[in-house]
Amino acid sequence: MRYFEDFRTGDIHELGTVTVTEEEVLEFARRYDPQPFHTDPELAKQSPFGGLIASGFHTSALFMRRYVDGLLAYSACVGSPGIDEVRYHRPVRPGDILTARIRILGSRPSFGNPATGIVQPRCELVAPDGTVVFSMILHSIFRRRPADTSAESPASMSAAEDPVPCVRER
Repeated sequence: MRYFEDFRTGDIHELGTVTVTEEEVLEFARRYDPQPFHTDPELAKQSPFGGLIASGFHTSALFMRRYVDGLLAYSACVGSPGIDEVRYHRPVRPGDILTARIRILGSRPSFGNPATGIVQPRCELVAPDGTVVFSMILHSIFRRRPADTSAESPASMSAAEDPVPCVRER
């Protein structure tokens, strides 16, 4: 279980990969963002993008799923007061395999609730060539470590104990 105290500025958490499929691009866009370059492969060829691309909102949702499955499910996260600086750096296309990661920019105790703190990660989806295709700065609220819980840091746990890899900047 990761608590507020387990996130340090500079930490990088790799959250796994996601493969973008044409079926999901079309399904999401038809339901939530029905612009032709998201919903019609033939019309998309005539767009400035030259082909079908995922909605930015779909791209954001792809990241969020990796964030939940790769980190939040093993943490004391209790929500988020918001997101800053959402950016779509290049179009996401069917067939893309993207890696999700976060870098902790900072953290602070909550002013309104001493039992929680706010962690600020820069969230990214990265193409195999290292190109960041999506980024945002998130504010995530985590419970603070209870006094009766071991203070063992996730960085000192074995891989079997901790499913979320973390790289510490030196």
